[in-house]
Amino acid sequence: MSDVFVSYNREDLKTAQTIVDGLIAEGFNVWMDMNLQAGENYDEITEDHLHKARAVVVLWSSRSVKSRWVRAEATIGARKNTLVPLMIEPCDRPVMFELIQTTDLSGWNGDREDPAWLAFIEVIKKRLAATPLPSTGSESRGGGPAAAKAQKRAKAPKPAKKKKEKRSGGGLLTAVGLTFIFGMVSAAGIYILRPDLVAPVLTKLSEIAASNSAEASPGAGATLTAAAVEPAAAEPVIAPEPEPEPALEQAPAETAPVTFRECDMCPDMINVTGGTFLMGAPDEELARNAWEGPQRKVAMAPFAISATEVTFDQWDACVADGGCGGYSPPAGTHGRGNQPVTKVSWKDAQAYTAWLTRKTGRAYRLPTEAEWEYTARAGTTTPFWWGPLFEADKAATGSDPVNVDTLPANAIGLRGVSGNLREWVQDCYVNTFANAPLDGRSVEVAACKLRVLRGGSYKSTPAELRVAARARNDAAVRDNLTGFRVAAQP
Repeated sequence: MSDVFVSYNREDLKTAQTIVDGLIAEGFNVWMDMNLQAGENYDEITEDHLHKARAVVVLWSSRSVKSRWVRAEATIGARKNTLVPLMIEPCDRPVMFELIQTTDLSGWNGDREDPAWLAFIEVIKKRLAATPLPSTGSESRGGGPAAAKAQKRAKAPKPAKKKKEKRSGGGLLTAVGLTFIFGMVSAAGIYILRPDLVAPVLTKLSEIAASNSAEASPGAGATLTAAAVEPAAAEPVIAPEPEPEPALEQAPAETAPVTFRECDMCPDMINVTGGTFLMGAPDEELARNAWEGPQRKVAMAPFAISATEVTFDQWDACVADGGCGGYSPPAGTHGRGNQPVTKVSWKDAQAYTAWLTRKTGRAYRLPTEAEWEYTARAGTTTPFWWGPLFEADKAATGSDPVNVDTLPANAIGLRGVSGNLREWVQDCYVNTFANAPLDGRSVEVAACKLRVLRGGSYKSTPAELRVAARARNDAAVRDNLTGFRVAAQP
């Protein structure tokens, strides 16, 4: 459960986002309602976090003071002595809160050295220090200090205890040993680059794990994957309950995606539902680069994205209709047609989306980096959209790009996510996600010259084809490894 709960009015989202980013950068565990996963009950989840938070930060503005939700959350915070009010613009606070000391951050621009911000951080620290930690999963299992003492006094049959320790020790040594062996395999780069070599190793380790697990706890088997080695069920190690993996709220993979096309030569678009996901590569992912993190939970609104990269046929239709600046990129080795259009810059891609917008009346654009990764992952958290190991038949690699409709699709219907051409996205390149928006918006920096590329190309290595892999290039550059796909309002 998060230490800090942030209460705000929706119209103040941009300011709230900046404050939350700052709090996270200071090392606090923060929750705001943008963290809700698709399908969760708003009232129930929000109330649970509100009551369990050790600090309730309320952002007062001329809009939030009129919000019944914000006033109610502030009231609960005051009642539980967890309230930390923050003024984000001059306004008259509700009468019952006028006498509570409030930090003034009116006009704050995100500077973490600002004296007002530092004063606010000190208030948060004092509030957390004064509020006891809630019961944890460990306490609920072990019963807390008093229960621990009672457990020490409890007498258990010595033979049973000795036997249990022997089994547990064996299970622990097995898990540690397997983790070490698998770590050595991963460090060598085998599990991504040479799946043909790692498969026999994984099979052998699975057999060993299953055998040891069966001895330690009859009927309970250990599961070995490329991500982790789970300890045997009898292992008495007490650990906090893991958070559930974020899931992309989509129809089952076997259900055809909801698509639309607005003209004969317009891209096929897929409607994507909103939800949340972890963006970026985890620290332990093999071949991870520093600029692929830190991981962040991002809340996504619904949008649409093209099923494939834009093709030569689609680009040529734009030129024939007087769009795209009249620029006609040279054909590739295999001609034009359904080949992905290449040698187009980020600026060229902007011209294409502008033409689509004029032609259809719908707002088209490049996908944001968050939208690209959200749909590329399609609910997965593994290095590749199909799983933890590189599979050549899933990636479009080779000597040349191929027709976009011949490539395998991920769970929501996107083709060519890994390989074929690397793809322009909207974002300005920044070498960290530390301050990236939590709501899927693009990163924009004044006088931005470098834009982000995602997905790798037909010449990329397996490491460069991971979903989290990022590249960059000058927005005006045209090369034969780069293309794009488009996004739009649903």
